[in-house]
Amino acid sequence: MEFFETLQNVWTVVLQYKWLTALVIFGVTSFVIYRLVDFLQYLHTNKFPKPDDIKITDDAFKDKKRRKSSRSMKTIWKGASSWGGQLVFITSIPFLVHWCNQKGITDGYVYMILMGLSFLLNLMLSKLFPLWTPVRPYACRAFQNEKTLQPGNMAFHFWGIVSWSVPAYFFWDYFQVNGWIGSVFFIVISQLIQVGLFIYSIKKAAIPYLEYPGLSDNFKKNMQKYLKEHGMRDSEVGVLRMNMGPNAFATSLLGYKQIVITEELIQGYKDPTNPEYTLQLSEDTIEAITSHEVGHIKHRHVEKGITMGILISSAVTIAVYHLFSADPSNYVLFKEGTSQQLLLYWGQSIFNTMLLYPITFMMLFISRRKETQADTYLLNSNGCKNGKDFFHQIRHIAPVNNLSLWHSCNGTHPPAHEREKRMLEWEKEHCK
Repeated sequence: MEFFETLQNVWTVVLQYKWLTALVIFGVTSFVIYRLVDFLQYLHTNKFPKPDDIKITDDAFKDKKRRKSSRSMKTIWKGASSWGGQLVFITSIPFLVHWCNQKGITDGYVYMILMGLSFLLNLMLSKLFPLWTPVRPYACRAFQNEKTLQPGNMAFHFWGIVSWSVPAYFFWDYFQVNGWIGSVFFIVISQLIQVGLFIYSIKKAAIPYLEYPGLSDNFKKNMQKYLKEHGMRDSEVGVLRMNMGPNAFATSLLGYKQIVITEELIQGYKDPTNPEYTLQLSEDTIEAITSHEVGHIKHRHVEKGITMGILISSAVTIAVYHLFSADPSNYVLFKEGTSQQLLLYWGQSIFNTMLLYPITFMMLFISRRKETQADTYLLNSNGCKNGKDFFHQIRHIAPVNNLSLWHSCNGTHPPAHEREKRMLEWEKEHCK
């Protein structure tokens, strides 16, 4: 009998809060679309032919194709288990609160328990799929191989939970619905602090390129001239000695900026899945790559990304404060007198999970546009420096192109073969 009463209460909530039902349908639909695209990527990978414009042995290509096919299938299950884990968590929150209330645990302690469970969930599932946490500063993708239990990774996820949950708890207590103002203010401040600390840590770790012995005097002379012409200081470009692979990235905040080049990009990078091949770039190509990163700074891509993240987080916060301001007892298993903050936490969890894929899709679309703009800056300012060679060599390491639809849903950058083709066409028209 109690089970049927619970179902009746659920149906009552569905009818009373149609927007909540619409949000859930939107989220589930997005999840299904992503899994379908993952499956199409798997089929595409298995059928992809060997490119005829790169030098790779048949055996190496078959091995890379097999590995990518395996990763494509794993992505389907990883995405399903990660999102499913979040769905189970948000569904269990009302039941957990009800159980804790029966045990005499106060709502304040229940709130802390939920924060702890959220932290563990984010930490465990973050390797399966990016969860809803404050967006890491631009180019932090370089640390995507960071181990789950590393202090930096744990601190990031802890901050992601605390930076919203703690302000929301106290601001609702004092200002109720209007507490969203304080929460939004805290979102802005926390994002600025996070990016500022990231830039500071990168500056501390980077070796100024003028002091790095692996670069020639000619490269340093050309780079000094280029940076001066484009309003950059020599101290704002450095080399990172970390196990990050061949990469470069830029980060900035209101004039406080840094460009870094990884040591593997300069010294060469041996492909772990094809030991016969080593990515080795000329200094002209490294200079072109640096010009691309200067483009990010000149277009203020980092600041625009922070602004977009703040706007999205703020909009969700305002929605949560207003849409979950009703009496908690109107919802399933929340008894009369339950702390309003627990309802807010539940609402935030619902929004986080249901908007995960739509927000991911939108942010990645913006990311690819930024990369295209940075490529344009490279071409217009240093286009004859053979920047295409980086993408040509990257294709030797990743010779199986992604399905276009899959890349639209998951790619942070335009496809390497498209970027190489664009630069080839530009060089034919502008360079002798």
